[in-house]
Amino acid sequence: ITALLTNIPLSATSGVGKTILGVEVASRFGLKYINVGSLAAEGYYELDNQMREGGVIVNYHGCDFFPERWFYIVFVLRTDTSVLYKRLETRGYT
Repeated sequence: ITALLTNIPLSATSGVGKTILGVEVASRFGLKYINVGSLAAEGYYELDNQMREGGVIVNYHGCDFFPERWFYIVFVLRTDTSVLYKRLETRGYT
């Protein structure tokens, strides 16, 4: 019997913790981690084959343009605005 792995999208504004959480979950459970923003910056847009295999943690600010067939559930992360403000300020956001 082959278990079907689900894909897990992590959606949130910058600074909430998508990357830290995504890398940690992928590492602990042997899943693949993809930062979609980084892939787009590198000019790589083809994700369908990887998503079809399953077991992918997807990090992106939103998930509304991904095909619904890729995900069963969406995780939207959030944090206190005072914490977020400090994180973004540290990153140079104004």
